[in-house]
Amino acid sequence: MPLRLRLAILNALVVVGAILVLGTLTYVLLERSLAAEIDESLRTQANFQSTLFQNLATLPPRPQEPIPPVSVSSGASFHVQLLDTSGQVVDRTEGLGPGQLPVEQSWLEAAGNGEEVFATVRDLDRSVRVHVVPLVTEEEFLGYVQVARSLGPLGDALANLRRALLTAGGALVVVSIVVAWLLAGASLRPVGRITELARQIGLSGRLDVRLPAVGTRDEIARLVETFNGMMDRLEAAFTAQRRFVADASHELRTPLTTIRGNVDLLRRTGAVKSPSMREALEDVSIEAERMSRLVQGLLALARADAGHELVHEPVQLDELVRTVHREMQPVANGVTLALDTVEAVEVLGDADALKQLLLIFADNGVKYTPPGGTVTLGLRIDGGEATLTVADTGSGIEAEDLPHIFERFYRSRNVRSTGGTGLGLAIAQWVAEQHHGQVDAQSTPGVGSTFRLRLPATCLESPAVRSRPAKKFIGTS
Repeated sequence: MPLRLRLAILNALVVVGAILVLGTLTYVLLERSLAAEIDESLRTQANFQSTLFQNLATLPPRPQEPIPPVSVSSGASFHVQLLDTSGQVVDRTEGLGPGQLPVEQSWLEAAGNGEEVFATVRDLDRSVRVHVVPLVTEEEFLGYVQVARSLGPLGDALANLRRALLTAGGALVVVSIVVAWLLAGASLRPVGRITELARQIGLSGRLDVRLPAVGTRDEIARLVETFNGMMDRLEAAFTAQRRFVADASHELRTPLTTIRGNVDLLRRTGAVKSPSMREALEDVSIEAERMSRLVQGLLALARADAGHELVHEPVQLDELVRTVHREMQPVANGVTLALDTVEAVEVLGDADALKQLLLIFADNGVKYTPPGGTVTLGLRIDGGEATLTVADTGSGIEAEDLPHIFERFYRSRNVRSTGGTGLGLAIAQWVAEQHHGQVDAQSTPGVGSTFRLRLPATCLESPAVRSRPAKKFIGTS
């Protein structure tokens, strides 16, 4: 999951948690406040009714009537019920209709003991809040006054509050996610630039690119500063390495040329008579030749690292394939060099560099194919792309070595006795990249390997005009 999305989700979770806490707290506090307001209104109404009846009780009562025959009245939002000392209903407000407020004996006992009695009950499918107070005068206990108030308005108000909290909370969550997404994007934008720059450096090999300094003093600024410092050190290290490789290669060319010349002179003059000395002389010649190839490879890679650009001009790739096929015949060492279908194709490139690439592929095929095996060169056109293949029936490449064969100086343990330098395929890959192409390899141990070069074609002709049938030639050396 991307870091930006994780930050947005985390921010949304924090906002949701805060909304839940604040919404719940707001809801509970408001509910308690409204409930307390209802209780206070019931208390005020009960005191009013009790005072009213106490004043009326001073009137001369009729016989057998403990409470004067008065009509109970109250405000529109209250229901009042008058009880005698035994708890029987004496009178009630008309708003109650045919029903009456419930009466619990425990309420009457608690009210008679001077306790404040509040209760919530359901009456006629509605919730009401009931308050009971005793009705007394200075001389006697007359009964009870019940005052009730419907909780419907309270429920409606709380329902509206819940809807408002849910709506506002949902909107805040959406807004917080959007804001968090934008803020995370803005915060991570420098990190994205660093990532893109590192990717470009990896693709182009340019070490002179730097991130622009930011005008803040935060973690991003320190990251940019650290990245630029790392790039400074990398550039200095690679510059020193390239300079060393180039200087060493140039310095080694002259003594190697001298050694090879002296060895050839000793061979021609026959000055060395001893068989063991001649064998040693042959070893020196072989190693000098190998060192010369190594130096040439190092020079080629040094030019590549220095940004050396190849000449791009029209090249008939099919003719180049046939030229390499012909020139490899003397060094085939008993390996069959074959031409598969070679279609006519023209590419823009450096003829010498492309020829060097083909020679590297063909030389590897001959080197790792035993006498009697076959190395086949082919060139086909596929969707505007030229595909050159060099397939051999040699020893093949192990699966664990295959991903690394285009790395510099990499050599499989199974082929270290062949005398190679480990630079040829690295040079081939550089040549392909300079031509906006790709190289790859497939191999099966014990069966053989196939190397492919893919290049964009610029001019295609009909295969019937330029293609030739496959021919096979036996190497003579």
